[in-house]
Amino acid sequence: RDRLRSRGLGDVYKRQKSLKKLYSILTLILISISIFAKSTDTYSDKILSFGKGNRETRERADSIMHLVIEKAAQYQNTVSKYEAEIYIKGRTEILKQNMLIRLAHHIFPIDRKNKDMLFEMVCQSKFNAPQNYLHDLKAVNGNSIPNGKKQQEALAFLNLNVYSPTAYDDAIFMPIASNAFKFYTFNLEGLETINGLTIYKIRFLPKQWSQKLVCGDLYVIDQSWTIDKIDMNGRYSFAEFNLVMSYGRDFRRFILPEKADLFLRYRVLGNAVATTYHSSFKYQEVEWVEEDNESHKWKSLDLTNYYKLSSDTVPIIRDSTYWNIHRDNPLSPDETHLYSKAQEQNISKIDTADDLQKYVKLTEQLTNTVNMDYKTTRIKYSGFLNPFQLGYSARNGITYKQRFRISKTFARDKQIRFRPEIGYVFKRKQIFFKVGGDWEYSPQKRGILSVEVGNSNESYSSEITQKINEELKDSTFNFDDLNLEYFKHYYAEIKNSIELFNGFQLTTGISYHRRIPSKKKVAIDPGDDVEEILSQNYNDFTPTLGFSYTPRQYYRMDGYRKEYVYSYYPTISIEIARGIPGVGKSSGDYGRIEADVHQSLMLGLCRRLNYHISAGLYTQQKSTYFADFRYFTRRNFPDTWDDQIGGVFNLLKGEWFNASDKYIQAHFMYESPFILFKVLRINSTKKFMQTASRYILSERFYWSQLWTPVLPSYTEVGYGIGNHIFNIGIFAGFDRWHYQSMGFKFAFELFQ
Repeated sequence: RDRLRSRGLGDVYKRQKSLKKLYSILTLILISISIFAKSTDTYSDKILSFGKGNRETRERADSIMHLVIEKAAQYQNTVSKYEAEIYIKGRTEILKQNMLIRLAHHIFPIDRKNKDMLFEMVCQSKFNAPQNYLHDLKAVNGNSIPNGKKQQEALAFLNLNVYSPTAYDDAIFMPIASNAFKFYTFNLEGLETINGLTIYKIRFLPKQWSQKLVCGDLYVIDQSWTIDKIDMNGRYSFAEFNLVMSYGRDFRRFILPEKADLFLRYRVLGNAVATTYHSSFKYQEVEWVEEDNESHKWKSLDLTNYYKLSSDTVPIIRDSTYWNIHRDNPLSPDETHLYSKAQEQNISKIDTADDLQKYVKLTEQLTNTVNMDYKTTRIKYSGFLNPFQLGYSARNGITYKQRFRISKTFARDKQIRFRPEIGYVFKRKQIFFKVGGDWEYSPQKRGILSVEVGNSNESYSSEITQKINEELKDSTFNFDDLNLEYFKHYYAEIKNSIELFNGFQLTTGISYHRRIPSKKKVAIDPGDDVEEILSQNYNDFTPTLGFSYTPRQYYRMDGYRKEYVYSYYPTISIEIARGIPGVGKSSGDYGRIEADVHQSLMLGLCRRLNYHISAGLYTQQKSTYFADFRYFTRRNFPDTWDDQIGGVFNLLKGEWFNASDKYIQAHFMYESPFILFKVLRINSTKKFMQTASRYILSERFYWSQLWTPVLPSYTEVGYGIGNHIFNIGIFAGFDRWHYQSMGFKFAFELFQ
């Protein structure tokens, strides 16, 4: 239409509607011109376009996609193994920058010293289904050598199975998922015939904008209903991306990629960075699944080498002959100029892991998370002015923390770790600290000996409250009138944890708790008996024994170190503790039993239900004690439970956590990328609401329930949103279904 208007024919059409024949001729001419001039891909001068989507083309596209989706279920795991040499050429340009770019390297790979970075890599890759990749870098070259994070970015987007319902660790819904019609609309844009193959071009668009959805084109081969090429656009993490991946037409490799071109554009903190990657694949071995046998095999729990990148000793090869052999396309004149310019400047300095000079810049030390590696020693510091160490909740107000980590690795991956932490809760004006250390003496069995010293929530026991109220029953004032501060709580703990068999861990420990009354002058004289209760110290010596079991626990081996990954079954934990009097002036004489079960259930594509149920009680209560349950406690700082907000009562007052000798609690969280914001975006005319919904990766509903003898029914409900940067939740509390309070909680997701 723009071209018609530019030639003055648009007005003619408006004035002479009866000239339908002329309009049809002009339309055909326009379509023909657009076919040959609009695009630059290999299909653009061959595809027969059908023009704008109409009912017929949409229905035809739907019928084709039903066949593609049906075939995708068969092809998703049809390749059991392959080996390939992958050539990758990458280029990164800083288009716009400001002083905040010093923080940007935490968010995306960037070399601030080189505004136009060009590099090449040759990688030997192995694939073992399902989604098990090992990338072994063989050579690298460039005007700036990419670090490990840049190498991972270059390879991460290649881990794409186009026939899988999701991509990139469930971050994106693919248009060939079984329920794709719920999220996407399809239109037949055109078709072509190449070497006797009819190829359909199917345009897919999301029904609502979300980072979970993509748009673009699928090129589908007739009869076989396999994908010849995918061209998709979307948003992943902080980047807008365009990925074009073409697949082999040879029946021996028809579902494996042959070439891939990726464009990334980051816009963060007022900075703009553009990155392009070109990749080509040369397959050396391909093995197909034996249909009759594979379906009955019991899958191994060992996920070692899952998305692993091996690049410890990557040779830097400058020989142009070597790269000419491995390139599928020669360098452009602009790229050749970049290499020549680098050689003229004699750029030979390469950043290595032991180059400690990069950590001496004061600004980075103060505002960034600092990581330093020197041989077998690793140091990590949160940064004194790092804004991502802040959090907020209605109960605690603003929280600020500092963390320091140092670790030393020995033979067979044995390791010593030192991990002090300190934080301040502004609303309560309290400092919390924790100094801990670990000796991982058996990494293959997860054998860890830990020592920890710190402080915890100030509190007083319900028994102390009852004693004081008993002493004051004939007085004109009660316990609340005294306006007492809580007892300060300090603890020291040593424990040992080891895996007896896969998924089953045994934990033993000894802890010593000391509670000291706060020295606050009471305006009202409570009497000698009450004064004695308030001035007394309470000490507990408590051995503990615990078990934790997760059936069919998947794991990976990182060298000799075993790491748990996931399980489709719940984790069951039991802990038994016994207070022993007379040890180090301890007076505690009681028993404690707790049990916990938790699990994360996948309910479909990117939807899940997390639950966490626990109960505990004190037994044989022969002394005054402070109810200090392991699984029922207040968290002073955000603590991970998949989203760092759920799994705890956010609005419940601190005294209730220590007010009873028994409890039962249950926490549920339902997570989905499409709940309220889907409805708000469709029904809202506000541009802000429509734009904001694009940056919400997930929405969550919370429900928590508590029973104790002194608080028979306490309920919290909440709603939260989150993305790669932060999580926000708003909560309402109800005592016996009567509204009590409302508040919200904020926690940074980044760098946790």
